[in-house]
Amino acid sequence: MNYTVFTVCNLAYIGKALTLADSLFTATGNKLNIFIIDRKNEEVTNKKEITNICKITWIEDCAVPDFKRLSFKYDVIELTTSLKPFIAKKLLNEAQKVIFFDPDVMVFNSLSGILSELDSHSVLLTPHYFVPKTDTEINDMQLMRFGFHNLGFFAVNNNEESQKFLDWWWNRCSAECFIDAQYGIFTDQKWLDVATGFFSFIHTSFNAGFNVAYWNFDQRNISKKDDTFYVNSDSPLVFFHFSSFNFQNPEEVSYRYYSLGNNSKEILGLLGKKYYDCLKQYNLMFSDVKYSFDYMSDGKTYVNPVLRRAYASIIDEFTPSANPFDMNGDVARFARKNHLFGKKNEKYKALGYRELKDSSTRRKINIVFCFLRFLLRIMGPNNFMNLSRLFVYLSSYQRVGNLWKK
Repeated sequence: MNYTVFTVCNLAYIGKALTLADSLFTATGNKLNIFIIDRKNEEVTNKKEITNICKITWIEDCAVPDFKRLSFKYDVIELTTSLKPFIAKKLLNEAQKVIFFDPDVMVFNSLSGILSELDSHSVLLTPHYFVPKTDTEINDMQLMRFGFHNLGFFAVNNNEESQKFLDWWWNRCSAECFIDAQYGIFTDQKWLDVATGFFSFIHTSFNAGFNVAYWNFDQRNISKKDDTFYVNSDSPLVFFHFSSFNFQNPEEVSYRYYSLGNNSKEILGLLGKKYYDCLKQYNLMFSDVKYSFDYMSDGKTYVNPVLRRAYASIIDEFTPSANPFDMNGDVARFARKNHLFGKKNEKYKALGYRELKDSSTRRKINIVFCFLRFLLRIMGPNNFMNLSRLFVYLSSYQRVGNLWKK
């Protein structure tokens, strides 16, 4: 069967990608194509334990249009996800079918079910879960923010329909692949909700053995017979998505909240331990390597998220061929003029739900709430509502080009 499987990651995630490669090679005998979204590091390709189970391709060798501009305006998650349709189309030049997995996926069984569905469908996707959920922490409101389909997996057949779809998706991703949920955009993923309205040939698979993850445990009952895992009694577990994996407690599988459903903790613990045992073979190889596109040409000055968004907002005002990472270039001068370089070069860390449990973070949030209540009192509810809408607009810096000094 003429098919190929690929993933994308930066060097810090190579351990997860190699775990995927190991599982794919064990289950199918096929090597994984790993596209590394980072500057070249020859140490990677010199390791025999890597090249035995996968093929490494550096993104710098892929002739991505306007790559320097893309790698500057997008952070690492946005950039790696944006390139998926471009790479998929590139691989269709040599394969009849192309399958994508996120690097934190583990393959447990033959991919014949995926390939069989591709025989009759040009594009194959999977949903986050099967049945609507309104009264749990993981619910339909989150699908409105992040998308109905989970793009930790997709597959395409090589025909005119899939080529047309990939061209459209790449066009969208190269322009708007931001993490910008307040504007209805979440990397490459939310675009697929739109795509199903434009391309009737896109098929959503409800095979219970595909893309099992913490967000659908309550609708996937996992069991084990002999050495094989099954989902909902009779569907072999094909691949498991170990998103937000709990390294400190692997048997919990994920550090995120999830509903256990009818699953046995022991069975989930076996899955988590199996993943961890494979992951620990590879995970320390490059886990401490800095993401190269996070730094300017001096290798020290950090490209923070605000600078990326500010650059994106006026990207057409910079010379297309110029290197935005150049410390002596126009982008660096723009950053200095607008005080967009941090004084201490500290890396940005996004605060999420886990951090709300920290008492110091909650105190800071309460201070902000007190300030907002004060503003409400002095401005009145109508002006306060307009101010709130302005905050949403200003939070998407890439849309506010007139905010910056040119």
